Amino acid sequence: MGYEKSMSNEQDQTKRLLTVAEVADWLSVSASLVHQIVEAGKLPVYRIGNGRGAIRFRPEDIESYLDGCRTEKVVRPPGRKVRPRLKHLRLD
Repeated sequence: MGYEKSMSNEQDQTKRLLTVAEVADWLSVSASLVHQIVEAGKLPVYRIGNGRGAIRFRPEDIESYLDGCRTEKVVRPPGRKVRPRLKHLRLD
């Protein structure tokens, strides 16, 4: 019985839509950055209500966005560091 109850709670959590504040908290960023990500078309949203509506997110969409943000560490072979060549200005 306990297992069935925990399964229904997990299913309810995945169906629940998240607010901008909840997504910002999850990603540890500001709400304005979440809005910028949405406006850039990088994160799908649901708009609920009149006008532009309230923005809501599916948890799986957030996870997909995070997967797309991941970069692997680039390992550079050991060797001599190359210094940039600087141009000097002459003042007359």
